[in-house]
Amino acid sequence: MLDLGYFQNSTSNIQTFTNAGSWTTWVKPRGAKFVNILCIGSGGGGGGGRQVASGAKTGGSGGGAGGIVRAQFQASILPDILYVQPGLGGVGGLGGALGVLTAGSSGNRSFVTLTPDTTSVSNIIITSGAVAARGGQSGSTTTSAAGAAETIATTTNAIFLNLGTFLAIAGVIGGAGTTTSGNTVTVGSVVGGGSGGGGNASGGIITGVGPIPSFAAAAAGSGASNATNGASGIVITKPILAFTAGAGGGGIAAAGTGRGGDGGNGAYGCGGGGGGGSFTTAGNGGRGGDGLIIITTSF
Repeated sequence: MLDLGYFQNSTSNIQTFTNAGSWTTWVKPRGAKFVNILCIGSGGGGGGGRQVASGAKTGGSGGGAGGIVRAQFQASILPDILYVQPGLGGVGGLGGALGVLTAGSSGNRSFVTLTPDTTSVSNIIITSGAVAARGGQSGSTTTSAAGAAETIATTTNAIFLNLGTFLAIAGVIGGAGTTTSGNTVTVGSVVGGGSGGGGNASGGIITGVGPIPSFAAAAAGSGASNATNGASGIVITKPILAFTAGAGGGGIAAAGTGRGGDGGNGAYGCGGGGGGGSFTTAGNGGRGGDGLIIITTSF
């Protein structure tokens, strides 16, 4: 449970929803004047690293991050009950030989609706984006393409956004996996894409900006020495609200039985890290972070 209680004061009510993939209800508090909604989509899973007996290999790429929408409505125009569904994060791909390894699965959009249904835009109060974040590509012989970010939401995706004021932000792309070190990803926003797994070197770094911390690269292995798993993302609540992505797993530098590192899991809305490449057992991609919805009522 994400604790945001210290934000609350005598004139506001904060409800945090983390029920990814399932519906729950929000009931409008008595005396409400304004309703603010922060809606974050889920991240894509990281791709699995490539496993080869010899030759070129890359780590899997990092999954993309979910989109973000912040909207404010006059409470009087909203019904007394809304339905809330944060998106379920994408599953990380399995590492393995070419043709056996898998890409990370896509994330899912998050929704606040009039009824528990997303098939009609006329039923949608707010959604995190237009197209959900994509999972990272599985390892290959050159470069594994990064997982795409969730695309930006518009009033075409949620017609009720026309009744309030809102700010929509696209998600963040993941980092590619390469034959050397996985690509580094810089996180300077609320969410971030996962970094790539290493092919025969370290995993991709997560570089933070300002109060967001950085994560060192997962170390490569060699011969019988296993590579290090990528770090999983964390939740930051002070001095800002932010989440970090999963880092890519390390690769294996020289032939042997060493296992490629797994990608780290993403925190809310963030992509999972890519798995590291190996000569025998490649690393799996990390899971994408679930979506998150926070509804704040002012009196």
